Amino acid sequence: MAIRSDRGRAAAWAAPGLFVLILLIVYPLLTLLIQAIMPELFAVHPRFTVSLRGAVSTFTSLENLKAIGNSLEIGIAASLLATVYGTITAFAVEHTARRTSSFMEALVWGVFFLPSYVVTEGWLVLLQDGGILAQLLHLPNGWSSWFFSRFGVFMVMGFRFFPFVHFAMRNAIRNVGPDLVHAARLSGAGAAATAIRVVIPLLMPALLAGASLAFAEGFGDFGIAAAIAPQMHVPLLTYQIFTALNQAPVDYGSAATLALLVVLVTAGAIGLQQLLFRGRSYATVGHRNREPVRLNRNSHAVVTLSALILVLGFVVPLGASFCASLWKVWSNGVAPGNWTLLNYVQVLHGDLESVAHAGHVGRDSLLRSIEYAFIAAVAAAAIGLWIGYQLTFRKTRADRVVNILIMATVAIPGVVIAASFIFAWNAVWLIPLHLVIYGTPICLAMAYVAISLPYAIRLQIGAMAQVPGSLLTAAHVLGARGRTVIVRIVLPLVSATTISTFFMTFAGVVFELPASSLLYPPGSPVFPITIQARFNNFDWAQGSALGIMGVLVVFLFYGAGRFILSRADRTQEENR
Repeated sequence: MAIRSDRGRAAAWAAPGLFVLILLIVYPLLTLLIQAIMPELFAVHPRFTVSLRGAVSTFTSLENLKAIGNSLEIGIAASLLATVYGTITAFAVEHTARRTSSFMEALVWGVFFLPSYVVTEGWLVLLQDGGILAQLLHLPNGWSSWFFSRFGVFMVMGFRFFPFVHFAMRNAIRNVGPDLVHAARLSGAGAAATAIRVVIPLLMPALLAGASLAFAEGFGDFGIAAAIAPQMHVPLLTYQIFTALNQAPVDYGSAATLALLVVLVTAGAIGLQQLLFRGRSYATVGHRNREPVRLNRNSHAVVTLSALILVLGFVVPLGASFCASLWKVWSNGVAPGNWTLLNYVQVLHGDLESVAHAGHVGRDSLLRSIEYAFIAAVAAAAIGLWIGYQLTFRKTRADRVVNILIMATVAIPGVVIAASFIFAWNAVWLIPLHLVIYGTPICLAMAYVAISLPYAIRLQIGAMAQVPGSLLTAAHVLGARGRTVIVRIVLPLVSATTISTFFMTFAGVVFELPASSLLYPPGSPVFPITIQARFNNFDWAQGSALGIMGVLVVFLFYGAGRFILSRADRTQEENR
């Protein structure tokens, strides 16, 4: 009886986390799969008829085939560029003085936090006909046609997604000590042979992990596609999903089929990387000398190249947006009397004569997004803490199911989750239950949490792996219950990760475009919708002003988070 009672309590502890994942992720994605193979199940009069007509029509559409080909080609090219850029910056950060290294690392984090569509709009403002460079250098129309092509798309993606490679490579470089290099050199290997046969093979797992993440992010990214598609006429897969859901009549079959294709490709890229290194050992941690490998001769060149990458990835697009936000009349460019803060005043207080709808007032939409971001960040941090505790310290069958679900959903892009919410929460069978929440703030907030939750859980699991189980065992022996253990023991030990999770989720939700575009309540647009509305109406100045405002808000909140973390660490050290 005691064993059954313990199993019952364990199942009861696992049930809330499993219920949340089913509600937010499993059920929506299941409806997406059902829509692809049973397209009439979501009709006014549902029918359980299996049909692949939607899939066949999707893959016989020339526009869809072009979008699939473009996304694959651009994703691969962008991941190669990101791999080169991320490797260079990672080596540079490990080869510079501490202050320079910290500054460069901060810029890499800046690129990581910048929304992809804000970066893309910055490049468009800079390079388009009549843009900043054209006005500064008196360039003719058509001079930048090279950028408005697939080359321009993967160039922007390469600069946007290289931080994924950088973060993976930096830890790997740090763990390859010079003793391995010295041993190779003493054995007669030259510098080139040492790099090719020793250093690069040891870095290969991190290199491919970063490259696969860069490909998955680029292939499933909606922000760059949304910013580029209207301007460049380069169809991309994620934008085709958006188009299928926003045309009349709505093509639910194509949207579901294309969304499933995105899931399969992104998951396949990450799975292939893991399969390549299964059963092989690349262990380098544990060597006595933990100083990173030094490049000596080429260190100055690497640092210079890294500085150029960071300028092009962060300073140039953000600087272009900032300049555009200060122009009174676009055609007057950098004329002395053309600089003003009026654009910021108008987007904050509303400009009813603007080409954008009166409801797209920047201040209201920004405050609305901050509210959503706060709710989603609190929910993601709390649920991530709970489920992370379950997966780390209470390993039941239900917890193993939860772990599989989390691993399977990390690679799913936001546009797919947003599309699945349309099917899940607008279904006919929910009408009698009064649970049709599509088009409401609740649905949008749930989508934000669903997109953020897998990453929040993985971060908490990583932090809790360092908490010794003996502490929890001692607490249970002394009579502490589960909630008491989490609040008084686990939470203080992983507080830094919990705070980081909160602020990272907050920053991501403020600029979350896919869910915002597909799910925002009518008449209550959120901040990303307001930004895109300005740019889509060619209001470059006010669109840029909104983007700069959002970036400042995100950086201020992230800075506050770092300050809170530093104070918490200092308090813990003083208490010791």
